[in-house]
Amino acid sequence: MSRKGNSRHINRFAASRYLKVNRKVSKYIAKPTAGRYPLENSIALITLLREKLGIAANSAEARYIVKNGNVSINGKTIRNERYPVGFGDTLTLSKSGKSYKVDVAKKSIVSLQEIKSETKERTLKVIGKYVGAKNTMMLRLYDGSVIKGKNDIKVNDSVVVNGNSIKSVIKMQKGAKCYVVKGAHASENGKILEIISGTATRNPIVHVEGTTKFRTLLDNIMVTGE
Repeated sequence: MSRKGNSRHINRFAASRYLKVNRKVSKYIAKPTAGRYPLENSIALITLLREKLGIAANSAEARYIVKNGNVSINGKTIRNERYPVGFGDTLTLSKSGKSYKVDVAKKSIVSLQEIKSETKERTLKVIGKYVGAKNTMMLRLYDGSVIKGKNDIKVNDSVVVNGNSIKSVIKMQKGAKCYVVKGAHASENGKILEIISGTATRNPIVHVEGTTKFRTLLDNIMVTGE
């Protein structure tokens, strides 16, 4: 019989290095639901609980935790065990009261940083924009969400959001503080020295000064401050 639809699992040996999972304990891991992040930059909630936080010994225990509403992402209770989690998300465990921010470590590997409490404000990169109904400007953000915005907000700018409203805008420009979210310099902070426009065959490049001076693709960074 022919296959009907995409697989719900990923072969561990073919999994993105972003996950950094043990590739020999079993053959498969859960595949994140499509929609929020690219597959190579997301991890399924069930995998995060079991292999990153270690609060579940196996998939059944992790699934039980999720199905009983004990996990929230960005303040919203999640019951889909394959819910995609990625950079900038905040995860809270209701029973322990602990909260974690999803970050990236060196070599673009997913990491979790425990924080004191769940924060409602998040800084997200604008990756697209379009005109919606009634000439409303809509912004597509890094986490896959869409929010109303103003026309002067450009792609690659960052917005500080609280719920469904924009609190402030951080422009992608020379002198701005930035954070590298992927690529060889992932997890590094720095200041933008220069932005070199792209061409039909070359992507835009940014020169950054951190602990050292380096350059990376514009797509790899997010501005975090003026």
